[in-house]
Amino acid sequence: MKRSILLSLTFSFIIGIFTVSCKKEQKIIKLGKKCEKGDKCEKGSKCLGGKCEDITGDNPECKYLKKASQSIMEANPKKLLSGVNFKYDKDIISTIPSQAGNIYKAFSKSIGRSECKRIINCELPKLGVGYEWFWTRAAWNATKKIPKGGKKVPQGIVKVVSANTEQASIGEDPKEFPAIKIKQMDDHRIGCRGKVKVRVSDKFSGFVTFHFWKKDKCKFVPAEKGNKDSQPKFECDGTKKLVHPHYTYTVYLSPMSSSELKQRKGKKKDTTFLTGNPGTYLLDVWAYNPINEEKLGMHKQFENETEMKAYPSFKFCPKYTDDKFNNGCGCIGLMENKITISVNPDPFYLSYDEKKCTE
Repeated sequence: MKRSILLSLTFSFIIGIFTVSCKKEQKIIKLGKKCEKGDKCEKGSKCLGGKCEDITGDNPECKYLKKASQSIMEANPKKLLSGVNFKYDKDIISTIPSQAGNIYKAFSKSIGRSECKRIINCELPKLGVGYEWFWTRAAWNATKKIPKGGKKVPQGIVKVVSANTEQASIGEDPKEFPAIKIKQMDDHRIGCRGKVKVRVSDKFSGFVTFHFWKKDKCKFVPAEKGNKDSQPKFECDGTKKLVHPHYTYTVYLSPMSSSELKQRKGKKKDTTFLTGNPGTYLLDVWAYNPINEEKLGMHKQFENETEMKAYPSFKFCPKYTDDKFNNGCGCIGLMENKITISVNPDPFYLSYDEKKCTE
């Protein structure tokens, strides 16, 4: 009996030693090396997707993603658009911070470096498609870095090739005319239309503002009394680029995929079709020109029709009437055939690789 107990204890002791020795000999796999489920990775890493991955978050990709997603989640669109007169869709904008919040929540658990890379390249570019300005500017404000794969947006790649201005009437269909201009032209619908040819020489992501120009410091000089040969005239001292919303038009451009381009090109009456893709575009740009002699000196007003007819060589604008399509003299005081642009590029552009992200 004693011998049996002794043998049993001895056997258990040997098994224990064998087990301990096996545990001691378990291989610890280094960071970045291949592993299988159940393998032990070195401290701060875990076997994810067949490799020992850093789960501390203390790597460039995860550090960037954490800062960026938090900043996007907390961003104020009005501050991001400081200095840019652009009306955005509030419904679209409201979804972007909540989506960024879901990304930020991932850091409450162990998240590997490769997953941070994937989210940066496959999830961030999908935050508000067509509204990339929101997340890129918010991310840049927090990190001052361009993520790997991102590209800095150059300044001089969007240029006006030509512009032809003419007085024209704007309708009420937002499919044909910019909604913001329809709203501005509430008093009358006669404006100055510029047919502008624009060239985008490389991928561009950011805001483009079209500016009309005016003849500056204009004064009306009446005909010299007693001199039959004397004619009334306007004397102007220089020219000036206009920045008031009435005389500007701002659009946001970002590169589109081939499928998005095909869909847009299929739409009829899309007179403001312009993208951040390389190419040459022809579009209508409108200036709403309210009769205001202080802003545009050549909007000289006369009190009655008889007085106006005394100067047949001049085109003077009538007062507003109840008819919105009266002759509002849409181009009076503006420089003929002169429209320029100013750009406010996003800090960077990060393309979405659909094939890579869906594999």
